[in-house]
Amino acid sequence: MILKNTMISCESATLFISKQEENKLLLSDTLKLWLHLAICKFCRLFKIQNEFLIHQLQHTHTDVSLSEKEKVALNTKIISEMKK
Repeated sequence: MILKNTMISCESATLFISKQEENKLLLSDTLKLWLHLAICKFCRLFKIQNEFLIHQLQHTHTDVSLSEKEKVALNTKIISEMKK
């Protein structure tokens, strides 16, 4: 019965992987994730891809700034898409 409480779904594993990047994962959740990654090649691949993306984002030095008009237009577009 111990294994029943330690096995997590792929959905939980991806959430834990994301939290792990922010160092916000409890020891028990780290162990559950480690066990899941030991048996799930798809989540291992997700972890590798996630680490790659985070690394790329941290090392990208582009200065992107929007004007106030662009910010308002983007915000309006997001809100209208959310209402659909």
